[in-house]
Amino acid sequence: MKEERKVELDEIDKIILRLLQEDGRMSYSEISRRIKIPESTVRVRVNKLVKNGVIRKFAALINPFKAGYEIIAFIGIDSEPAKVRHVIDELAKLPEVDVLGIATGAHDIFMQVTAKNLQELETFILEKLARIDGIKSTETSILTSVRKWGYARVF
Repeated sequence: MKEERKVELDEIDKIILRLLQEDGRMSYSEISRRIKIPESTVRVRVNKLVKNGVIRKFAALINPFKAGYEIIAFIGIDSEPAKVRHVIDELAKLPEVDVLGIATGAHDIFMQVTAKNLQELETFILEKLARIDGIKSTETSILTSVRKWGYARVF
């Protein structure tokens, strides 16, 4: 894992990012109209934000429950200390994993997993996780409902 370098954002960058978080399909001309800067400036700034990795990608935020998935689970993983990086690299390859990171506290690694049903979650835990060398134990919590869907709002 490499260290992420910070990118300096000015107020215009932050406004553009806020607008795109509210509506990722908002056109450059609409952004330009709202913040009263040339469309070409918006285009250059968005391209720079993408190039510098501030904008990871443009994507639709999907409600998994409406798309046929029944399970959103948070799984805490305890790993052998010397194998944490190996474990996280292997977990990152699994399509069921939505969010993944090394953590402090009760577990070494936390991840969010989406599954179609309990059987799919069970298969994920008993077959996919079981194959990863270095995992000592897991603790799974399933959301029974979601009150807020969000994303990384940093401003």
